[in-house]
Amino acid sequence: MKFLKVLFMGLWSVAYGVKRLFARKKPAAVAAGGTRLVLKGRHAQMLAAARRGNVEAQMELAACYSEGRGMEQNYAEAAHWFGEAARLGDARGQFSFGICCANGQGVAQDYEEAVKWFRLAAEQGNVGAQVSLGLCLQKGLGVYPGPAEAVHWFRRAAESGDPAGQVSLASCLQRGDGTPKNDVEALEWFRHAAAQGLAEAEFNVGKCCRGGLGTTANEEEAFKWFRTAAEKGLAQAQFEAGLCLQHGRGTTVDLPEAYAWMSLAARRAIPGAAEFCETLRKEMTPAQIEEGGRRLSRRLPAQPNVAPEKAERKGAADVKLTSD
Repeated sequence: MKFLKVLFMGLWSVAYGVKRLFARKKPAAVAAGGTRLVLKGRHAQMLAAARRGNVEAQMELAACYSEGRGMEQNYAEAAHWFGEAARLGDARGQFSFGICCANGQGVAQDYEEAVKWFRLAAEQGNVGAQVSLGLCLQKGLGVYPGPAEAVHWFRRAAESGDPAGQVSLASCLQRGDGTPKNDVEALEWFRHAAAQGLAEAEFNVGKCCRGGLGTTANEEEAFKWFRTAAEKGLAQAQFEAGLCLQHGRGTTVDLPEAYAWMSLAARRAIPGAAEFCETLRKEMTPAQIEEGGRRLSRRLPAQPNVAPEKAERKGAADVKLTSD
């Protein structure tokens, strides 16, 4: 279920923004709970059960409100029912209500309250709450900073198989933040998360292979991981893949391919990407520029949230973009 995914994270070794529990925007009156609709059928039955203290009904009703599933999306109602489940001791409800408090969705933003609920859920073994609590402790959000305790919770989640916990623990080990620095163990955890398909982990494995962190430097292996993460839409991996293709690091030189990946990174505002696109254009023939444009066009539909951006220069490779 979408609302149980770990959303209050993104402060790993690569900067990723904090995501919201409720992705779709609605008018302010709806978000604040100003419009109350009469529920019918299954939703009415669900509401009745939730009012009787049925935790499963409370969680399902909260999910329907948060996602607008079969009813008008209503953040305040979603937060209310997550909170009811949380107060009855349900770890999923505690984690989800903590997310509401951390993001200010349906309730006033309150990191101290979020930490309270994350901790309760984390102690019951909820891996999302363990990672979220670790992040709060790491960054001092709603709690006094505690790097060592943050590592404790990241490790608990990592050992339970959670890829976000594995990446968070690996990043701490790599930096020596709250734990002795250990590049070998860091790479092991990055690999565990990469094996589960997490693009951020794949990117970090690539960086370790390129820099010889915890392993022997291997540019071919690094490029493989950068490209794998790039194909999943990770902008920084697209930038690194473009550099590898431009300079023949771990792969053969392919300027049209490098241009396509670097252009995607530029449209995601990766520092330096636009400048590298300019440099590439100067090295490319008109035919190569045209081919790079075609490859870019083929990749654009699969890219998440690629924002419109000015073309680097007018020419055969210019591509019109629209936002999602």
